[in-house]
Amino acid sequence: MKIIDYTHENNNIEQYSLCLKHLYDIHSGRILYFDIETTGLSARNSTLYLIGALWFEDNMICIRQWFNEDGYTEKEIIESFNTFCSDFTYLVHFNGTTFDVPYIREKALKHNLTIDNIERLIQIDIFKEIRTYKKMFGLENMKQVTIEKFLKIYREDTYSGDELINVYQRYVARPDEEREHLLLLHNHDDLIGMINITTILNYKILFERPLIESHVIHFNDDNTQIEIDIIFPKHIIIPQRISFTNQYGTYINASDNQAIIIIPVIKDTLKHFFKDYKNYYYLPGEDMAIHKSVSSYVEPENRIKATKKNCYIKKTDSYVICFDKEYPEIFMFNYCDKVTYRTCSSLINADDNTQIKYIRETLLSLI
Repeated sequence: MKIIDYTHENNNIEQYSLCLKHLYDIHSGRILYFDIETTGLSARNSTLYLIGALWFEDNMICIRQWFNEDGYTEKEIIESFNTFCSDFTYLVHFNGTTFDVPYIREKALKHNLTIDNIERLIQIDIFKEIRTYKKMFGLENMKQVTIEKFLKIYREDTYSGDELINVYQRYVARPDEEREHLLLLHNHDDLIGMINITTILNYKILFERPLIESHVIHFNDDNTQIEIDIIFPKHIIIPQRISFTNQYGTYINASDNQAIIIIPVIKDTLKHFFKDYKNYYYLPGEDMAIHKSVSSYVEPENRIKATKKNCYIKKTDSYVICFDKEYPEIFMFNYCDKVTYRTCSSLINADDNTQIKYIRETLLSLI
């Protein structure tokens, strides 16, 4: 087993963990990034030849690699890595939930090892958190190197993990510095790339847990759209501009720490359905429902018991889509519709808390 250490000075260490701390409410505890290299996907039929870990010390990025240089020290590198993990609380990886952690777990079982320090770490899988954003980013896949290119992050390493399997096998047969450099560099750049792509979690913050510093909701010039201008805290930076329209016609353009959402306005006659329909009568002649408390003013022959589908009142107004199903004043075209609306005036004239709730529901609908 060979252990290799690197350090890189960086004065902006805090930026790498800000999104993690916000998403996972991290107030204390140390964060460890890790990645493994193997000669195959199956732990039973392949070799674990490298474990790499990255952490922060003051203004330094620190990297340690445990290298199985002779092909026979799997047990030693797992033992050493497990001991090393005792000083950390969180383990960050990319698709490690599916591959890296189960692989090490199976190898530990094979070598009759206890990996309690690894097992107790709180897992944070970057891939798992952002895999649903593939369509939004317009990417062909969600591999780490693909995300790095999307974020305009460039690495020195040019080899894939598959290509390095043969390099490692040749290295074990005949060690040399050039092959060792290629093997270590790939893992090193995976780790550096991992902390760099952590900023992609800011999209998750934007859409799922937005921090809204200020906002303005208003009509456009011809009242055909509602525009929402949003400013986020300066530390929540969108790594690359995104701009798209969803199936409901809602448009978003976000970059840096700002976003604009544009929502189509419809002018029509919609229905508001009352949930407690058993307390209402429906008036066929007027196509509306009234509460039983005022039904004495209507002749019995002009009213019938209301049902879920006809217990409504109608209103002609300007509307925007409403994604909050619990909002008390939603309107629909028909009872079975999945899309609901609220009046534009109810949104524009609402208090800040109500408007922010609407913005959050709208952002969530864009995923």
